[in-house]
Amino acid sequence: MAETKYGHLVKKLNYQKGPFGTMVWLAGKDLEGLDLNIIWGYSSFVGEMTPGRSGGHVHPHGEIFTFVGLDYDHPNELGAEIEEAMGEEGEKHVLGTTSVIAFPPGFTHNPMTIRKADKPYGWLTIIASGELKTTDTPERNLPLPEGNKYAHLIRQLEMRKVQFEMGGNADIISGWNGKEYEGFNLNFTWAFHTGLGAWHEKDPHVHPNDEALLFVGLDPDNPDYLGAEIEIAMGEEQEIHVFDSPTVVVAPRGFVHCPLVTRKVEKPYGFSAICLNNEHDTTWLG
Repeated sequence: MAETKYGHLVKKLNYQKGPFGTMVWLAGKDLEGLDLNIIWGYSSFVGEMTPGRSGGHVHPHGEIFTFVGLDYDHPNELGAEIEEAMGEEGEKHVLGTTSVIAFPPGFTHNPMTIRKADKPYGWLTIIASGELKTTDTPERNLPLPEGNKYAHLIRQLEMRKVQFEMGGNADIISGWNGKEYEGFNLNFTWAFHTGLGAWHEKDPHVHPNDEALLFVGLDPDNPDYLGAEIEIAMGEEQEIHVFDSPTVVVAPRGFVHCPLVTRKVEKPYGFSAICLNNEHDTTWLG
């Protein structure tokens, strides 16, 4: 393979099988030093994630749990029911649709129980730090209480159909930003794509913040299959990179990137733009 200037910023995902599913974990060191951890995977696990424990844990940084369905035709169906204990009280919350849970810095959370999984679902964890730090918290009295004190930390990730002028951009999309939460200099999207062609009209562009672009397939039985062929231009030189397997593209702050072009699609695929800013700020150069 010919040597490239920016090839280190285009990284194939390497999945590992674990007790809760098939996942890839990208720490800050894997993302060219970004102050970020990303975990993406597929799960059909049912049961307690930490059996026999009523205690949780805390992090000194913010953390996001996102649960998404994998069915392009029914994008808001999660196909699973998940119970999460939140706060020092362990207040129980149950979710059964595509959802985002925000855990602010220092906020006690877990244990988590997967009550049922009628079909596999996707799990995207975003950690607002390049290094994960965890401290266990004491055991709680059982049974854990119900309530709504922490309900504001849970949002339905409502997937909506959109009509972009450009062919390669999202068919169905949703997103989240940290404007309402302390400790979350973060925003991200989650989308399904099937279109061909360029994604934007005004490329290339830059951001004043670091960004990671995550491209994943939707088949949990074949996680290495993206279902599409993608081309992205990198740097002021517009160095072209092409990939057809699940990939993350790292775009450090101020780095010129795109156009992004979908060259071929065999199956719908998933995409997340993860930005280290609480709003999406773009300067278009095209």
